[in-house]
Amino acid sequence: MHHYCTLFDRNYLTRGLALHRSLRRHAREFTLHVLCLDAATEEALATLALPGVELVSLEALQDWDPDLRAVRGGRSLPEFYFTCKPFLLGYLLGRAPRLERLSYLDSDLYFFADTACVERECAGSPIALTPHRFSAKNAGRKKYGNFNAGWLSIDGGSEARRFVEWWRNRCHDWCRTVVEEMRFGDQKYLDQVPALFPGTRIVSHPGMNLGPWNILPGSVAQTAGGVTVSGQRLVFFHFHGIRRLYLDYYDCGLFEYGVALTPEIRNGIYRPYLAELSDCAHQASTLAPTDAAAGGALGFARQLRETLRAVVRRSGLRAG
Repeated sequence: MHHYCTLFDRNYLTRGLALHRSLRRHAREFTLHVLCLDAATEEALATLALPGVELVSLEALQDWDPDLRAVRGGRSLPEFYFTCKPFLLGYLLGRAPRLERLSYLDSDLYFFADTACVERECAGSPIALTPHRFSAKNAGRKKYGNFNAGWLSIDGGSEARRFVEWWRNRCHDWCRTVVEEMRFGDQKYLDQVPALFPGTRIVSHPGMNLGPWNILPGSVAQTAGGVTVSGQRLVFFHFHGIRRLYLDYYDCGLFEYGVALTPEIRNGIYRPYLAELSDCAHQASTLAPTDAAAGGALGFARQLRETLRAVVRRSGLRAG
């Protein structure tokens, strides 16, 4: 059985539900461990009782390692959430000493194809990382690190455990959303991993962890077998930067990365995901309120303004 883990709060609940659905569709037997970053998320997921999902409360994680609780007050919410990643990996490794494989997934990942491809890419590696593979337009973003911390995979062996402990110690000491020469959040630490842990595998498959920062012009195609990227099957996409604006209108977040919303990207990648998000939002509507549903007249005006801006710059898209 493959073990996955993720973390999110109520504002990313629909993304987490969509991730789980995509795993159910494309993965074999699995367990998805979800760190619930607030009580509303834990309550919602406990009510839904999703198959293959095991919940981890933030209190349980902080009780297991009180150092996490100690740093919470001095960090912004995103910084604290980034800090939680290696702590969560360590917690799960500690509870399952014979665990064969554990992959961390950001909650805004979504699978489009059989996860067997991912398993083949990671086989035999204690640690597997995906490089950002920045497009030419996004070369300036290399300052944020060579590897994307939204996905990584480890086995249950000693080298992987040493890596998790090493990463945990660095994120405990410093995890801020500012760029320094050797540090940025939890992510830039990963630049040091291949040299420190020689068994690390750098995954080169273009269909794994495709995101707005590495879509090359003309690389995405729709075929009878599904969406391809540079001739290989799209396995999972990182929907970083997507925002719900108003009703079923979303900002795809592509404008900031200089990516055109081509018919292949629109119809093959974003429309299926937005349809899933819309359905998940309906499922979750009575379980946990989100910021998108709040804000009154001021929130309505802000959402309408952002919708118009997104449409003008052609990165806005309606679900369905």
